Amino acid sequence: MSDFQDLIIHRLEDRINAGAMSAAAVRIEKTGDLLLDWAGGTSEFDLNSQPVNTGSIFHVASISKPMVTSAFVKLIEQGLVDAEDPVAKFVPEFAKNGKEAVTLMHCLTHSSGLPDMVPGNIELRKRNAPLSEFVAAACQTELLFPPGTDVLYQSSGILMLAEVAERVTGVPFREFLSTEIFEPAGMESSHLGWRPEFESRTVAAKTNMTNLAWRSGGYETENSEDTNNWNHNSLYWRNIGSPWGGVHTTTADIGRLMQIMLNHGVSSSGQKVFEPGTVRMLLSDYTAAQPLMTDEIRLRDGWGLGWRIQRLASDWAYGSAVPAGAFGHYGATGTVTWADPASGIIFVLLTNGLHSLEAATLKACGNIAAAALCAE
Repeated sequence: MSDFQDLIIHRLEDRINAGAMSAAAVRIEKTGDLLLDWAGGTSEFDLNSQPVNTGSIFHVASISKPMVTSAFVKLIEQGLVDAEDPVAKFVPEFAKNGKEAVTLMHCLTHSSGLPDMVPGNIELRKRNAPLSEFVAAACQTELLFPPGTDVLYQSSGILMLAEVAERVTGVPFREFLSTEIFEPAGMESSHLGWRPEFESRTVAAKTNMTNLAWRSGGYETENSEDTNNWNHNSLYWRNIGSPWGGVHTTTADIGRLMQIMLNHGVSSSGQKVFEPGTVRMLLSDYTAAQPLMTDEIRLRDGWGLGWRIQRLASDWAYGSAVPAGAFGHYGATGTVTWADPASGIIFVLLTNGLHSLEAATLKACGNIAAAALCAE
């Protein structure tokens, strides 16, 4: 095993032993060659729970977003919608409080002005509200800024894209996502929302009640809490299939999707999932070209259609050694993936730590891989 592989594994084992996460799985590929496929730890914060393996299924949170937008852009590919169409063209009740100018493109690029979460988000979750009530709340909300003038990460925009897709196709969005992306991509262990057959392979996410540390040969609860987190392990939240963060999947399945993006829409088995122009659409940096944004805003974040694009002059979401032009996303449940078109490197790291606490670990592992492999 090479130095970079040892460094990544040791870093993750240290965080598992410290109680920051109970499980981690990492997969690195280069132009179809598997360079690292490792998993360690246990499926829950309990030493007696089952050990994880490379086929374990993680709740990946916001890595769901580019999966959803990639499926949505299939509607553009098929001529059913245009990115400049207003959301209200398909969801008339959305045209309230100045939102009639919000387009599909604004939602795809986090430039809509919508808030991240809909008003009343916490109360909706507490009473196990269906997604339809989240959509209704998004339709009632006011914008934080005029569409196209700023960039603000917004889960509610992804929710509206899923609602538009349902109304255009007449198909439940989780079924649409499976039909358009997961099935043709060969992502057999991926689903928007949890499935009972995942039970024996599921890794429990860390919640605000499981902030644990290693003490004398076992995990013990610490007093600190991450009050911004949500219990991703509840049956309600597993099943609801939130478009902005509800996908359950594996490192191998994410690797398959990333390889398709690098292969201009074609899977390693030869299955065409996207037209080549669709991949170009998804991975173009739209933020840099927005005429209504200031130079400061245009330089701050790089967004394709749901995919975050690494920049030289912006926040290095994946680690400072990851090259400009890499695309990917990360999730609140302690997950990250990126791919570098220049070198063909694909990096997938899934943990059940919290991104708010373990971002440095995710970046460190990405830096180790990028420094060793992204020289081309």
